Amino acid sequence: MLENNRMTRQIEEYVAYKRSLGYVIKIEAQELRRFAKYTREIGYDGSITEEIAMRWASLNDNFTRKYMARRLETLHTFAVYISAFDEQAQIPRNGVFGKAHTRTDPYIYTDEEVLSLMRGADSLFSPDGIRSSTIASAIGLMHATGIRVSELTSLRIADVQLEESYLFIRNSKFKKDRLVPLHPTVIAKLLEYQVFIENKIGVRGNDDYFFVTSYGRRFNTRAFEYAFQLIRPLIFYDDKAKPPRLYDLRHTFACNTVKRWYEAGEDVNQKLYLLSTYMGHVKPADTYWYLSATPELLGIAARKFESCFGGDSA
Repeated sequence: MLENNRMTRQIEEYVAYKRSLGYVIKIEAQELRRFAKYTREIGYDGSITEEIAMRWASLNDNFTRKYMARRLETLHTFAVYISAFDEQAQIPRNGVFGKAHTRTDPYIYTDEEVLSLMRGADSLFSPDGIRSSTIASAIGLMHATGIRVSELTSLRIADVQLEESYLFIRNSKFKKDRLVPLHPTVIAKLLEYQVFIENKIGVRGNDDYFFVTSYGRRFNTRAFEYAFQLIRPLIFYDDKAKPPRLYDLRHTFACNTVKRWYEAGEDVNQKLYLLSTYMGHVKPADTYWYLSATPELLGIAARKFESCFGGDSA
């Protein structure tokens, strides 16, 4: 019986606790349950130890060091929690296999590149014109609001409140809802798109998805990413470099927002809480992840440093 295995009971308790706090922890829960299954298969019913954690993390010779580091990190986090209740539990050390996470350098789009991608959507196969219009409108909305790809493709008619000037993002990451205010120029383009779609497939109900593809089918994340890969060569030709992602539009929005605040003389440290809330982050520290050191931001930082401490007169 699963209930007779100590590790299984403790892991299920931990998963329930994390989810009660609002965390999704889907992948983390899967890994922990794999570990619990491993302890059952080898007949182990004791507390977590560093030795068994290391053995499970490096169980397969085909595992990469990064994957082993992530498995060990997952057990480390669980062990920190359970050690408060189980005095025999050991906390495995992180870093034995190297870094579990490496930051991918984001690609910061220029306005001209975004416009090129939007125009490039016209070259996509689109028997009724809907797919091309949807791709262009979706790229424009991501650039203007910084919402996540999954949030965009999940929008329903009722969520796009054009008269009230906001998007209602439902049950997004961390199971949170939020309102995203819209600029008048964005509202105008969304209204134009909505009228275009209704002229093609007829009036739709509030529960229908706002963004659709050919013949009115739902526009999902996979369809968006595939279409983006087809038009990406319009702005990116380097086969050896890591290509831009749709998600980088979110990075671009964050960096451009901070850049505008700096240029307007705003207190960025104070306003970062607004950006964090707007983007649906739990805490401002999550927003820092998006603020890449672009040449523009570095230039602003250098000028601010010189204004405070003086430049090199040599």
